[in-house]
Amino acid sequence: MADRKVRIHDGEWDLLEALWASKRGTAREITEALADKRGWAVSTVKTMLDRMVEKGLVHARQVGNVWEYTPAVDPVDARRGAWREFLAKAFGGSAGMALNFLANDAKLSKKERAELMAQLEKNEARGRKDKGDA
Repeated sequence: MADRKVRIHDGEWDLLEALWASKRGTAREITEALADKRGWAVSTVKTMLDRMVEKGLVHARQVGNVWEYTPAVDPVDARRGAWREFLAKAFGGSAGMALNFLANDAKLSKKERAELMAQLEKNEARGRKDKGDA
């Protein structure tokens, strides 16, 4: 998925989250995992999974008389793609504008702000090291 731009829709995120958590599952198992959140029928989940196979989001293999599904995309790669799509749409592709928006408009807790600052500082230090400025 790294080279291709595949849009992951809301329901597909739920299916992927279930697959990432379990590593693999049948349509019935995934339906049960999402019962409280979505309440979908097994046939709905099966149809969605089959479409996700066509999109390259999941792999499928027949085991006996059922199909077993595994994620074909890494969670970090999927989130990175969604983040880039979001940045492009909402902030003209500017991560700086997005971070500024978060800093000013998001209701971050003190702990979340500290974690964000620590990550930014870590990234800055790594950037200086990579450039030989450290």
